[in-house]
Amino acid sequence: MVLSTVQSKNKKLKEDMKRALQELKSKMLKIRAYKEELLSALGEFLEEHFPLLEEDESAKKKKKSPAEEPTVQLVTLHEILERLINKLMSTPHEPYLTINDSFWPPYVELLLRYGIALRHPEDPNRIRLEAFHQ
Repeated sequence: MVLSTVQSKNKKLKEDMKRALQELKSKMLKIRAYKEELLSALGEFLEEHFPLLEEDESAKKKKKSPAEEPTVQLVTLHEILERLINKLMSTPHEPYLTINDSFWPPYVELLLRYGIALRHPEDPNRIRLEAFHQ
């Protein structure tokens, strides 16, 4: 009698675990969909308000030779934020990203000034995303 009681409890627990697992999977799908919506909205906002840098015609005419053109392709603010987010998610113990020549300095300054990113305490050429979740 004790054995049958324990077996029925185990069976009920297994069913509960399967149900809870299904609930967690559905919640994760909803969270992933919501994350994609947020990232899409962020991308649209950044494209509208912080477009990719383009030289105006007068600046292009002033250039004397192709050797003076910058060799580094600047990345958008969206790309910088994406790299910071990915770095934070992939290596939370070392979330710092090294600033290179492809980061437009005014974008880096904007992120630092408004508290979106923080400089490394010992290396000013490294930044990380502010931990808003804490």
